Amino acid sequence: MDDTPHSSELERALARPDAEQMCRNLDVYAKHRGEGERRPEAYWHAFEAIHLAYHDDCETAFAYVMLGAARSDDASFLASLACGPLEDVLRDPSDALLDRIVREARKSARFRWLLSHPFKTAIARRAWDAISEFRVYGPHQEPPSDGMPPRDQAHSQPLK
Repeated sequence: MDDTPHSSELERALARPDAEQMCRNLDVYAKHRGEGERRPEAYWHAFEAIHLAYHDDCETAFAYVMLGAARSDDASFLASLACGPLEDVLRDPSDALLDRIVREARKSARFRWLLSHPFKTAIARRAWDAISEFRVYGPHQEPPSDGMPPRDQAHSQPLK
């Protein structure tokens, strides 16, 4: 984990040495996620990198969520990151990572919207207890796509 102080989780994600590759993976994922088995084989690496990141390193999975939230206004795409990598991270986050998630939730309306997606039964009880006050919607409500807050323009990087 990078111990350098960062003003936001997006800044931390952008400071990663693999941030450019992660952004390329997100671009591919956003463009081809609905294609299923029709997806060209050349793009499977990007999907695997995003979906399996949690198994290798929850910091990487969380960075994918933060980069995606900053790069896209596609609510369906962001919901897939919230129900995928973010939910994975919340299954058993370290205390330090959970503290960072709570700090980000205090600062970012868009991140609070993302936190409203993971299912209570899919995440650690202590994670649910930490994030429940920040969830925009109740535990049995799916956030509507038209309720997604805009991204912070100071840090936004549109998908290609």
